[in-house]
Amino acid sequence: MEKNLADFSDDSYLLEEIKRGNEEAFVYLFKNYFPRLRGYAIRFIEDEEIVRDIIQECFLKFWEKRDLLSSVSITSLLFAMVRNGCLNYLKHVSIVEKHRIEYLASIDGEERLYYTDFTFDADNKLLYDELQEQIKLVIGQLPDRCREVFLLSRFTHLKNREIADKLQISTTAVEKHISKALALFERHFKDKYPVDIYIMVLAWVIMNE
Repeated sequence: MEKNLADFSDDSYLLEEIKRGNEEAFVYLFKNYFPRLRGYAIRFIEDEEIVRDIIQECFLKFWEKRDLLSSVSITSLLFAMVRNGCLNYLKHVSIVEKHRIEYLASIDGEERLYYTDFTFDADNKLLYDELQEQIKLVIGQLPDRCREVFLLSRFTHLKNREIADKLQISTTAVEKHISKALALFERHFKDKYPVDIYIMVLAWVIMNE
């Protein structure tokens, strides 16, 4: 039986269609999530134009990395990506204030977990350090070429075409190496940590910051 537009309300089917390159599904995703993401991001950054740019960049990266996503909560991932985008912006312009983040972290409701920032709390700092070590561990387990591609993508911020040119390989090979790396990250963190931690790491990988 064929699915119709109403079926996009099913997150699993929506993600499946987006991975297939269904642009109507992606438009549905954007229209349905943008208002909530905007309301969330505006608590970090009051400039509407900057908020819009950050959210649009998150959706763009979500679309670009769609082939690399397996079963994941769309809501959790998008909010984590927007949170990362907002904090990266704030840190970049050096205006992050401790009381602002602590206030946001105290907000009740469905989106509370996405406000956590591991840099301001002693216990959370320990978790942050642990995650950093686990990320290094996963990177160390990658085959040499796969690690090289991943580091160029995630830490040097080169585009797939630039990596391909630099290493004299095809863009398809670059995509396969990145996909292999993300699959290892997924297996490692999904098995070892609660879903909120797994989502946070996945968002970090996708946002490439």
